[in-house]
Amino acid sequence: MNSDKKLAVLTITEYNLIGNKDPSGSYDRKTREKLYWIIEKLRTHAQVLSRLERRLLEKFANATFGALEEKDKKVKFEVVRYRLSNNVKQTLKLVATTIGIIVVSGVIVYQFILGDQTRQKIDVAWYQGLNKVGLVSKEEMQQIREDLTLASVKLKETRQFNAELNMQIEQMILNNKVTENLKYILKQVYNSKQATYVRSGQNMTLRYNKKDVATFNYKKPQLWYLLGIIESGVLRVYYNDEEIMEIESIFGRAGEETPIGEYEIKNRAYKPTWYKKETIDGKIRVREIPFGHKDHEIGHWWLGMKRLGEPVKGSYGIHGVNAAKVNEFFKKNFDWRNGSAGCPNIQEWYLHFLGKMLPLGTRVNIVQKDKWIKKQNFIPPSSA
Repeated sequence: MNSDKKLAVLTITEYNLIGNKDPSGSYDRKTREKLYWIIEKLRTHAQVLSRLERRLLEKFANATFGALEEKDKKVKFEVVRYRLSNNVKQTLKLVATTIGIIVVSGVIVYQFILGDQTRQKIDVAWYQGLNKVGLVSKEEMQQIREDLTLASVKLKETRQFNAELNMQIEQMILNNKVTENLKYILKQVYNSKQATYVRSGQNMTLRYNKKDVATFNYKKPQLWYLLGIIESGVLRVYYNDEEIMEIESIFGRAGEETPIGEYEIKNRAYKPTWYKKETIDGKIRVREIPFGHKDHEIGHWWLGMKRLGEPVKGSYGIHGVNAAKVNEFFKKNFDWRNGSAGCPNIQEWYLHFLGKMLPLGTRVNIVQKDKWIKKQNFIPPSSA
């Protein structure tokens, strides 16, 4: 089955991750966070979901994933409880009343009348007697105590390992090693008063709540590279030969296709004026639309592109969309009849990041098809 042709919102990787999961199953923290993020993504774009994705949303709408660590803890204690109860269950039914009377009387005598040496003798006789009637002996109780202690130590070690692993993952997020997390961060901090871009020498740092989130060199264009893939509708962003982000992009519609080839960022403008071509009385005219006007639809940034080699007619640049029309962006992205007039369009939270970070001279390559199938990033645990 070609699932990729039946998905409107999810990627193949996201679909494969959640497709075979149990809405009430138990998973580790990293998996739970990814599953809840996919469910939220489905819920947010409910109006444009495919039939396959709607079934997923119905299945996981009320999902309550359990913590794998708590499940392991319950299993370990259940094993201990079984070991205690399995041997004594039948015997307790037969002697419960007799033992109750003996215990009450024996405790009084044992605690207040007998001496230490006599108590030790009674202990030996007591456990030997329990052993004869099939109840747990002192040695078995000691073994059970040791098992409980060992289980507690292993559980503590597991929690410590998970905590260290979570710290590593969070550090990778801060260092922008995980593509999807960087996208999530940029969307969440966009337009937030706690998010700032701070220059220091040749570096630009994104800070949130006074903490450094990401730092890149914004002066050396050779460190940056953008790859736009028309067929799959994505724009990949590379820094220092590593992909740091893959984002949805709208390219030119039929008749106004985005020219394939190599470009470089030649200029940029914040809150740009939009020069929109319109046909009035049979003549093509250019209307000047300032930023803030209700008809302005190219967003907060314009990253002008210069074609390398043979020039092309027209002016092309990476720009945004009207932030109030997010649903229209997705409609365009998945319906090529409503594509752009030729310029690559991306959403505002990603464009703002690129507008702040990309140096002039950054290379941009627009291709029709991808040359390879991108593999999912793997995050190995630290060996330290």
